[in-house]
Amino acid sequence: MNSAKKLMNQQNKTEDNAKKADMPAADKRVLGDAGGGNSKKPIILGAICVIVVIALCVGVGIQQLKPQRVLTINKEKFTMDDMMYPIYERESTYLPMEEMYQYYMGTSVWDAAYQGEDTSIASGTPNSSALKQEIINKETEYGILYNEAVNAKYELTEDEKKDAEKQAEDALKGLSGVQKLKLCISKKNLISRFEKRILADRYKEDQKEILNKEVDEDAAIKDISKEDNRQYDLEYYYVSLSTTDSEGNSKELSDSDKKELADEMRDLLKKAEKAKDFSKLVEDEEKSDIKYNTASFTEKAGWTFVSDKNLKKIKALKNGEISEAFIDDSAGYYVFVKMTDNNSTESYETECDNAIKAAQEKKYEEWYNSLKGGYTVKVNDEIWDDVTIGAVTTSIVTAEDLQAMSEEASSGTSE
Repeated sequence: MNSAKKLMNQQNKTEDNAKKADMPAADKRVLGDAGGGNSKKPIILGAICVIVVIALCVGVGIQQLKPQRVLTINKEKFTMDDMMYPIYERESTYLPMEEMYQYYMGTSVWDAAYQGEDTSIASGTPNSSALKQEIINKETEYGILYNEAVNAKYELTEDEKKDAEKQAEDALKGLSGVQKLKLCISKKNLISRFEKRILADRYKEDQKEILNKEVDEDAAIKDISKEDNRQYDLEYYYVSLSTTDSEGNSKELSDSDKKELADEMRDLLKKAEKAKDFSKLVEDEEKSDIKYNTASFTEKAGWTFVSDKNLKKIKALKNGEISEAFIDDSAGYYVFVKMTDNNSTESYETECDNAIKAAQEKKYEEWYNSLKGGYTVKVNDEIWDDVTIGAVTTSIVTAEDLQAMSEEASSGTSE
């Protein structure tokens, strides 16, 4: 309709201009006359009608091609164009792993179980549907928190504005003009997106800082056993008692080969007792069958590398003490170890930190869900149900494209 009005207004201007120039109006001109005549009136009106009809049709077509609403938060609408970048973010993160998943697991990365951070998504949900829900959840959270930040009079700092611009530039690196068009992204709209994210994230962190003070940390860690999480740290040398043939089949070493390795391990053990650096006993490890490694295990979990019998002996070692060289049939290795710390609190502290963080996250989720309850959030399933993560932007920016972009970035040639 707007297009039709513009055409009619343009026609009226033409008529007015004709009058000002003392020329006959279009409906008074005749053929052969300098100003036109009445016989041309049907032709002119017919042409106008055709143009109006075409304009109306074009207007309807444009309306049909307009990006359709996917998400609404109160009165703010997010179209499919708005969703293209967050879809691209996920797909470009997972797509490079597709070949590996197909080769090693015989399945698509999109069908693999979700391992993301959105705790509202059920365990075992395939990536394709899980990431789809993650996008909706995250865009909703950004939208709500940004709105709350604005209401709280938050403003971007100059450094944050520069950060948003830098993020936009990085996101566009390596993409062709056609790819940007198909992804519905530009530097301008990406800067706007990242500015909103930055402000929303700052508001979120400020709220979490307040909420974290309400968490009872003692209650969060009361069920964590310090004894069960007693950690043992050690260094060790090992050599396999089997070998692998050209076809990948494992074969146990002969008795003579085992004896030779046993002699080597005992010699190394003597060297270890005098060495200042336990990790440097083998001069050329690449050429040696004997390998060095480190390990940590807890009282409760144990160390599956060795049998229970040998594990008991290892736990009895004092700090700095080196075990005898022993064959562990459970692991299939000749081994000797050095205890570096038989009472580390690292695992216990990690468990406590994780428990406190989980309690803090729960407190935030309760606060956020309460906040979200004051908003009207709607997902247009008619549109969103047709979206398949793993098949939206992967043909626009392929795995090969991503690889080339990564190589350009690492070589510093990307513009």
